[in-house]
Amino acid sequence: MSKTEAWTDIVTDKLAIVLFVPSKRQMEEFVLKEDNLIGRMSSNGNPDIPIDSPVVSRRHGHIYKQDDYFFYEDLSSTNGTYINGTLYGRESKTGKYKNLLKIGDVLRIDHCDLDSPHPDASILVAVHFTGNKLDNRYVTLETCGSIIVGRNAGDIQLDNRAISERHAVFMKNEDGRWLVDDYDSTNGVFINNSRINDRTLLKPLDVIRIADYVFIYTGDKLHYFCSERTGRQLIIKIEERSVRRLLKKQILLQDINLSISEGEMVMILGGSGAGKTTFVNAVLGYEKARGSIEHDNIDIYKEYGKVRSNMGFVPQQDLLRLEDTVYATLSNAAEMKLDSRTTKQERERRIDHVLNSLGLARERDSLVKKLSGGQRKRLSIAVELISDPGLFFLDEPDSGLDGIMARSLMEQLRAVANEGKIVMVITHAPDRVSGLFDKVVVLAKGEKDNIGHLAFFGSVPETLAFFGTTSLEGVIKKINRVDENGDGLSDYYIEKYAEFQKGNV
Repeated sequence: MSKTEAWTDIVTDKLAIVLFVPSKRQMEEFVLKEDNLIGRMSSNGNPDIPIDSPVVSRRHGHIYKQDDYFFYEDLSSTNGTYINGTLYGRESKTGKYKNLLKIGDVLRIDHCDLDSPHPDASILVAVHFTGNKLDNRYVTLETCGSIIVGRNAGDIQLDNRAISERHAVFMKNEDGRWLVDDYDSTNGVFINNSRINDRTLLKPLDVIRIADYVFIYTGDKLHYFCSERTGRQLIIKIEERSVRRLLKKQILLQDINLSISEGEMVMILGGSGAGKTTFVNAVLGYEKARGSIEHDNIDIYKEYGKVRSNMGFVPQQDLLRLEDTVYATLSNAAEMKLDSRTTKQERERRIDHVLNSLGLARERDSLVKKLSGGQRKRLSIAVELISDPGLFFLDEPDSGLDGIMARSLMEQLRAVANEGKIVMVITHAPDRVSGLFDKVVVLAKGEKDNIGHLAFFGSVPETLAFFGTTSLEGVIKKINRVDENGDGLSDYYIEKYAEFQKGNV
């Protein structure tokens, strides 16, 4: 994402509006329906999003769903609506206009002078529906000279993978006015849904977004709340994955239950023939298992068409046209994978972001056949990342790469997960990158039944402790068969983990 790119996450499912009226300390979340009227509370009207403010008209604006997208339209209100700082309605040149509503968009209802907000001005922020009780926290600015925001560090510490250790700073200048600056963070700082590229002066009622946290500057206070959704998890419940061979049923996987949160990078580890690729294909919906796979409360098996574009998969073998350039490869992928309503400018921004994220910007005009093995693998990853999927699976992306290149590639995948995505990776060289992973899925093939089972799921330290070893390769040795240079303990650990889940270990 370039330093000036807006946050353009378009939502087609549960979108919500957080209403903030500073004078009344009112902060409330409204999950949107098909049609939503915004207006001033009165005895004659019953708006879906009621606002107790004289600057709000009785029928001020309309948010409605059309073709699976939400739009906002000002209803010729007296004061109009500012959307990310641009006036719609009233006497503006834009007039009455249908606006596609995106995550992070800021709607402001105010009078003419934005530098001196009306006491009852209102802010509405488009967010994913959280289902959480909003906790309106704030910092009183007169007692501060600067405020550092970071992940588990600084004055405001936010435990969120998408937030850098030192993400941003709010500071007072010589004139006593407040500014915000980005500490060159991974995911940026946004003011009224536009990413800043240098130190920026704040104006009253500016909305600042840092990952899933929204800050509203009121001049004397900095209010903030978390807009992170509950339920943004991948929930895997595989009762059985089987095939028919020679008219006989053969079970490949059985009884695998686990859940993964967004922002987590997960290693898929397993002995020979344990079903790692079968597991990935079942989760992706390529080969359905008996059971259910849910992401963000959507059943992938039942609504595959709806979620297909939100999943990316990079196989072991690169599927690239050697005579194309890197740019042409990504441009073609963008045309195929991005929504048809995506503008050319938005496509170009997405291509630039992916090129920069994966260290391919310098190879933009190079032919694919001229790339090194590591660069080709990164290009294969870029092709899948172009659609900005929430679920990202990779089958041995470090295969054939030396240690330095493999480490660099995995660090780039870690950065992808830090953007709030779920990244799952099959690798046969786990120890050189183990510190980058949040969780490990260990699959083992049972000696007794010849079926793949879940032998453990947890953090890297928990995995090592469970198997009583100091390395992840040691885990594989424990569960591999004796004739595969293993210890032949797969059944022991499968049964041990079953008891562990019951709380008996």
